[in-house]
Amino acid sequence: MREGIDWAAVKEEAVEILRDYIRIDTTNPPGREEAAARYLQRILQREGLQPELFLPTPERANLLVKIGDGKGAFLLLHHMDVVPAERDKWSVDPFAAELRNGYIWGRGTLDTKGFGVAQLMAFLLVRRQGIRLKRPLWLMATADEETGGRWGVRWMLENVPAVREVAFVLNEGGTVRLNPDGTLHHYEISTAQKTVAQFRLRTTGRTGHGSIPHGDNASERLVEALSRLVRWKDPVKVIPLVKEYFRNLAPLQPPEDRPFFEDIERGLENPHFAKRFLGQHHYNAMVRNTHTLTVLRAGSKVNVIPSEAEAIFDCRLLPGTRREDFFKKVREVIGDRRVELLPLEGFEGIAPPPSPTDGLLYQAIVRVARRRDPGCIVTPFLITGATDSRFFRARGIPCYDFSPFRLTQDEVNLIHNHDERISVENLLFAVQFLYELILEVAT
Repeated sequence: MREGIDWAAVKEEAVEILRDYIRIDTTNPPGREEAAARYLQRILQREGLQPELFLPTPERANLLVKIGDGKGAFLLLHHMDVVPAERDKWSVDPFAAELRNGYIWGRGTLDTKGFGVAQLMAFLLVRRQGIRLKRPLWLMATADEETGGRWGVRWMLENVPAVREVAFVLNEGGTVRLNPDGTLHHYEISTAQKTVAQFRLRTTGRTGHGSIPHGDNASERLVEALSRLVRWKDPVKVIPLVKEYFRNLAPLQPPEDRPFFEDIERGLENPHFAKRFLGQHHYNAMVRNTHTLTVLRAGSKVNVIPSEAEAIFDCRLLPGTRREDFFKKVREVIGDRRVELLPLEGFEGIAPPPSPTDGLLYQAIVRVARRRDPGCIVTPFLITGATDSRFFRARGIPCYDFSPFRLTQDEVNLIHNHDERISVENLLFAVQFLYELILEVAT
């Protein structure tokens, strides 16, 4: 890493930028990321850069800034929007960006404004150091990731041709995973993700007075269908990427579990191991298609039988699973034609193939990781959520999901949760890692 950088000053600057960034409420819906984009634009303009703003619709904005000319750009990507926060469930105001006990608290600290500020600082350091690059370096901050990407990455790829010409992309996703005691476990880089296949169940019935049951109650019919569906689990299916992931983690397991991890497909045939393994929710989601009940709607008055009831499921499918095939199974489990399954729009039905692990960017991440943590395990993995990477992968552009934050599982669980926060030291580590990665890839 280059000498002469005042990392204490960099840390202080990153903290202040992130706190101001968090205070700009970009909850999506409605998003309104333009204010956040203009905040980043002002910072970049003060450095003599010329960031471009793209507004696909009022108050929704995307920002793109470049260092260097030519083709084959290395794109740093993050999104500016955040999910809603239940303010009454937080210990602090989720948009006050409090600095407490070495942590910055607030919605977006982990997903993904913290990552965005780490990218920004590494980007600015390259500029300030006057480093000569052999390939262009781009930074893009986008809208609308949390509700499908229509006004963000998807729009940029469709409307800004240059974005389709980048060589590879670094986006959110994997992290540096820590044991509960804070020691290193492994590095994980997402090269693929599950497909979003959210759906609605809807049924109708006959309205009437609640004091006179009549047997055609939409709420009761829906509850019966839900009772069958929430108890059902799609069978375990281990795809090659997931098999490789657990094989790579085998050396880190207790001796009695190593043989199971070395061949997780065979290991899950052991009922005692399978029960323990599948009881870890993040592992369970990697080896089967999942459907989670998240929204229920029916009725508005206690003494009126509703004429309509609906439930919404967040469904995630393993690569290789066709949405239509899974929905057919769901209908068979429900077993009632009066309950209608309606796919939600806005997400893609087919997962693109994984990005290659022999690519330049993936291998550069591995080298930087092993300089930082000699002998560490670095593994590709399947992310069970959805990121904007799917839009790039669908166009054949390698995209790697890796936010260099050192997190325990409890800290990972803060994403989309109450009291989301990131440590100041973690923020600095990410800046340093990304700066070193840029030097590895672009110089």
